Amino acid sequence: MTLPKDAELLGANSGELEIKGSGAHTLVRFSADGRRKLVASLTNTAAGSSRSRFYLLLENIRGANDASVLNVSVNLPEDSRPREHRDLMAGAVGLYGLRRASIKSNQHGGSGLTFVLDVTQILSELLATKSPNADVIRVSIVPQRHLQDSAGIVVARVSIVSIPASRVD
Repeated sequence: MTLPKDAELLGANSGELEIKGSGAHTLVRFSADGRRKLVASLTNTAAGSSRSRFYLLLENIRGANDASVLNVSVNLPEDSRPREHRDLMAGAVGLYGLRRASIKSNQHGGSGLTFVLDVTQILSELLATKSPNADVIRVSIVPQRHLQDSAGIVVARVSIVSIPASRVD
């Protein structure tokens, strides 16, 4: 997946994330500049002039379990299920083709799968209810069905990027 040249990384988690059992959570930390741009853009969006869209990237997912579907939520409370907080759900991704995309000798070079989820609305609502100075968001990745520990599903990086609204349309 290739993002537009004017896509800008605002924040990312600190390392690979293994998904097993009932799921995993990670913190996406915004850079100081990324947080400032996020707040400025979402404040302008609330005023009616959308300047950017914000996307959550699940980058280079590798593993051997093709039949999994992962629900992705932003700031899901501890011990909650995604269906209890649909307003925080960024989306669901199907890992069909994961095994093949993870093999180093095929056309993908073993880089796995990457998914992009629009989180503009979720971040806008979070900004309205939380401190605009918060520099982290919690991303929860919960499988629809419990995963065996042997599933070996790993997300190389979870990140947030902005893309100017004019590039999205």
